[in-house]
Amino acid sequence: MLLNAPVSNAEVQNPIAEYPNISIKDLLAQVRLDQSKGEPLLTEKIILAMDTINGDLDGIAIQSEEQIRKYKRAVSYEAAALICEDNLDFDTTTTGQVRGENQREKADALRRIVQHTIADLTKRPRNRVRLI
Repeated sequence: MLLNAPVSNAEVQNPIAEYPNISIKDLLAQVRLDQSKGEPLLTEKIILAMDTINGDLDGIAIQSEEQIRKYKRAVSYEAAALICEDNLDFDTTTTGQVRGENQREKADALRRIVQHTIADLTKRPRNRVRLI
């Protein structure tokens, strides 16, 4: 894998044909990521994110432009959260611990955006509370 190699604008095929495909360029435009991870890793994270979001949508039709935008946003932010979790630092110094905590908080914030977008797509209220 060559880091910082230019990425193509190839679309990642969605496993569910009725849902939109997403290109790496869509992902990079939607969230604050650079292409330094390389095309194979970014493609893998998009596919994993699609699997998660497709499962959350449970067969809901994605047809209007607004729904397509929200779907792409949910997949992009889920992919970014997955990348963030991969980047957690295993450094045992104080600096490494702080960096790891910041990455974890960032992943949590990205997932909140994903959950709000899923709630909008499924017409559910955003403020769900889980009792443990």
